[in-house]
Amino acid sequence: MEVDSAYSLIARAIDAGQTANGYLIVGDVRGNASELAERILKKLFPLAGEQIENRTHPDVVWLEPEGKSRIIKVESMREKLVEPMNSTSFGGGWKVGVVCGADRMREEAANAFLKTLEEPTPKTMFLLLTDAPDAILPTIVSRTQRVELEVSGDFLDPETMDEIVRMVREKDVYGLVGMLKELKEAEEPENEAIVKKAFFGAIMREVRNWMVRGRLEDFQAFRNVEAVETAYRQCERMIGDDAVISQMMDRLVCG
Repeated sequence: MEVDSAYSLIARAIDAGQTANGYLIVGDVRGNASELAERILKKLFPLAGEQIENRTHPDVVWLEPEGKSRIIKVESMREKLVEPMNSTSFGGGWKVGVVCGADRMREEAANAFLKTLEEPTPKTMFLLLTDAPDAILPTIVSRTQRVELEVSGDFLDPETMDEIVRMVREKDVYGLVGMLKELKEAEEPENEAIVKKAFFGAIMREVRNWMVRGRLEDFQAFRNVEAVETAYRQCERMIGDDAVISQMMDRLVCG
């Protein structure tokens, strides 16, 4: 679903007073999922556009993964989301909790959040942003309305996706470097950022699959995710593809 279509559906629910307590927004956490969340917030707080963009609105609580392991711990969940969301709103209206990377909640954090989701105070909404919904506690998923956005990885055809996954599993650094080079050369220069995003998105989905299947210890699964995220950020900064991919593959432990 496109962002415009998803927003229209939720905006109509807001106008009709028939919103869900929580929306599970599945998409690019740093891209279209965040865009949709921001538009929903601006609908709920129409006079606070700048505060929404700067994440300074007193009635909007943001929670993101922390530390090198990029996880959401139970302490952060309680202190930064559960407790603030249970307090009275400053403006006397809506209170919204936004969880970026909801799949990063440790089991203890997810359980701490579950009670708040099940028994919300009036005019409370939660927006859970994720690109790996299968890694979220099923009881949380069942209590939210799922919104599926277009995934940037669809930029790649299935055969290319499968080939990237094969190379990752075989730790074929030279093959991955060559694949990324071919993908970039096949597109116009202005599409290079899209190519890189799709390429690392394909690797991330495979890494997430290892996590969901439980084939790795939690700490290693999260280190894998961190390794791919770090590689993508370095690639965005135009660091050499060979160095970035080599470092990433050195850190990955296949599941």
